[in-house]
Amino acid sequence: MNPETPASPGKSPPPPMCILLVDDDPINQTVALGLLRRKGFEADSAINGKEALEKLAIKRFDLILMDLQMPELDGFQTATIIRQNESQSPPGTATRETTDAMRETNARHSNHIPIIALTTASAPGTREKCIAAGMDDYLTKPIIPRDLFAAIEKHLGPRKG
Repeated sequence: MNPETPASPGKSPPPPMCILLVDDDPINQTVALGLLRRKGFEADSAINGKEALEKLAIKRFDLILMDLQMPELDGFQTATIIRQNESQSPPGTATRETTDAMRETNARHSNHIPIIALTTASAPGTREKCIAAGMDDYLTKPIIPRDLFAAIEKHLGPRKG
């Protein structure tokens, strides 16, 4: 098949989902970015919450993977700021959707960006603290690919194609 010829006439594949990884450890970044890109995600990284907020100001991401302990702005502070910014922004769609299927269909047009905490901290209460800061989910490191992709699918829906 000619690489310039689309697979199905008149239809182009959806753009890849875009994920922001916020982690100050270069080894964690390399591993996670490699996993995400091999699965077909567009992936970018930030070394701390301050850099993440700068990237979010210029680009729309579908999901954020957030380390909790970072310099300048930690994951809890960053998630709180993201949620405050979302609440002050006009909605991405004109109508309110009420079913899970409708929410999944319109997830890319909503202001709410799912945030999944990635942390080595598994102390009692950490998950609750993440949820209280506005995060949607919680995974412990080291990253287990099966768990990572299950959490991503939970929040973005199954991958197409």
